[in-house]
Amino acid sequence: MWTSDIEKTRDRFKKLQEYYESVGLNADDFHCSHYEECKNSQKKCNVVKQYSGGTVGITPFYDISYNGKPIRVLIVGKENGYMKNTEYGTSANFKENSLNVLNCINWEKKNNHIKGTLMILQNIFGIASDYVYSSYALTNLMRCSFQEEDKIDNVSNVSSTSKMKDNCLNHLIKEIEILEPTIIIFQGEWAISGKNTIVDKLYNYYGITKKCLLKNSNGKYGLYDFNKFMLITCHHPAILGNWIKNLAPDSVWPSLDYLRNINYLPTIDSKYSQEYIDLVKKHVDALLINLESNDRLRK
Repeated sequence: MWTSDIEKTRDRFKKLQEYYESVGLNADDFHCSHYEECKNSQKKCNVVKQYSGGTVGITPFYDISYNGKPIRVLIVGKENGYMKNTEYGTSANFKENSLNVLNCINWEKKNNHIKGTLMILQNIFGIASDYVYSSYALTNLMRCSFQEEDKIDNVSNVSSTSKMKDNCLNHLIKEIEILEPTIIIFQGEWAISGKNTIVDKLYNYYGITKKCLLKNSNGKYGLYDFNKFMLITCHHPAILGNWIKNLAPDSVWPSLDYLRNINYLPTIDSKYSQEYIDLVKKHVDALLINLESNDRLRK
């Protein structure tokens, strides 16, 4: 049986909105206190700012449970692509960003990242429908990225510095504290690269001993127990064909199966798929009706 707490999700939305306004992460009023420090950490090139992924996008049925077991999913990528036909290079603010994430249901042309994320959500919820986009949150590690001045129309081509990653990690941690996810999925090598990885830094922040429950075939990606949540590191689905054929079966699917085997993630009977659709569809359709059917930011 599916149940949800929309009011709880709205409360999280309110707390996130207050946080973003206090630290200046909304793109329409971007004034992150770390900006100059991060820009100055780029020593080798003439860079300009590129707004990117400043806020999380949270969908209305984020706080959802199956037979009393909560399934709160947070997907984390590295950074957004630059959207040159928008004033600030990204979604204007937290509210619009959340609507754009929900509007993945309507996208006629999904990019590989969104396609791969859909497959992950469908696996978690056991539902072969785009409406599973109604029950997750999507964010990035980096809150802004930098480019060389003569290449401003491109996706970021300047590597993020350790200073940038450390400053942005503080924002991600705050999101985790507010969202209280049960499962976090880090998509991409950024999470496991370097001597002191982002995963290691998270363990240091929470003051707990690193606990890896499962590793993939080459030992790079894994499933980690953080007591309050489980974290999966995996390949990014940017190259979707190979991700579907080789990479997800090597990292994502075994981790989710492991969580089911230990009863952390419920095994969901497919006969309850329609019950989930009935729960979310009317509310979600009312939000989608005034949104364009395709992603206007990626045309």
